[in-house]
Formats: sequence, C-alpha cells, structure tokens
Amino acid sequence: MPLVGATAGTALPAPVEARSIYVVQPDPRLCPSPLCGGYWVSLANHARTRCHDGLLRPRCYVAIAIDVSTRKPSTTALPANALARAVVGSWTFEGFGELGAIVVAEVWKPVGRAPPTGNFYRLRDTGLRCIRAPCFSVRAWQVNRPYRITVSGVDLGPARSTPDTLRQAEAALAASGGLLASGRISRTADGGRLFEASQVFLRAATPRA
Repeated sequence: MPLVGATAGTALPAPVEARSIYVVQPDPRLCPSPLCGGYWVSLANHARTRCHDGLLRPRCYVAIAIDVSTRKPSTTALPANALARAVVGSWTFEGFGELGAIVVAEVWKPVGRAPPTGNFYRLRDTGLRCIRAPCFSVRAWQVNRPYRITVSGVDLGPARSTPDTLRQAEAALAASGGLLASGRISRTADGGRLFEASQVFLRAATPRA
C-alpha cells in the first residue's frame, strides 16, 4: 500500500482508544493511490459503519493503516477478512486532503480462505465441568454488542485444518482474552446450545511502521 504523498499531519482522535472490532478487506480497485488500494472496513455485527467523514455507510474506505502506539503509517498489509481492534480516523494526503484511516491496536487473521458467515463472537471457556450434559461451560459475547449467551459446545470448524491452528484456537479459548470466531448458535438434541464456527481468527502481529 504505497504512502506517496502522505504528510506528517494527521487528524486522528487523541488520545486514540481502539475498542471496536472491524472486519477488514483490502481494496482491489486499480486507480491512483491513495484514492484506491487501501482497505474497506466495516464494524463487526453492524449493518452500518461510521466513516471518517461522520456518515454511516455499509462499509468505509480507508486509504491507510496506522499503528495505534506510534501513530505512524504501517508498512505491513492487513490480511483479507482479518479482524482489527481499531478506530476509524483520517490522515492528510498532500493534494488529496483528508482521507479515511484505520488506527489499529490488534489484528486477528482468519485461519482459512472461507468468508466468515453468521455473527462475530468472542468465546471463552469458563472451566466449568459437569457430571451430565448439557454443560454450559463457554461464554459467547457478540463483539461490538452487549449480547451474551452461554453454550454447551463449540465446533471450531476451520481451526481443525491443521494441528497447529487447532492448538492455537483451543489455547485462545481457554485464555482470559478468549477466541474470536464467526458462526451461528443452534440447539442440540440434549437441550444444549452449540456454537458452529464458520471462521476462526488467531492473533497476528500488530502492523508496525
């Protein structure tokens, strides 16, 4: 993502508090940068996203990714279908004015190429173990929303593609920060609730300048 024409001046929120989770897609359009070639971002679990100009749209174009700690442009590309804990701001480009920017604190990359379907959740194993089923031992929070539910089973789906991704997903599920995944919750024959993942996201290196 070329940064030709970017100036040192920014219009980023100060201080930046990246609390929301965005779905990120590289922009495949071919036209002079920075008007193309950045990213399309959308607020996970929401039909509309507030863009840098204050308007709500199904998704927002951002010309550049900024590291939240350094407040400088990143030279590391964000993966397709990645999730980012971030905030949308703006960056001043010489000759173009202010364009959208995504200020990134954390990144999670999908384990496969399948597009995520369903809702986005943060899952965490509470450690509860029961004598009989169903055992509602996993909390599931919809990201960017107050909705929370407990489930009795988790099908990690795509994470089972390799032993390494499965190990990382299971470790995240047991950790305090939980595991990010997209999918749906369905009833089981024994009265439980099963979360079926359509995509699983593992922590990636934060983009750096």
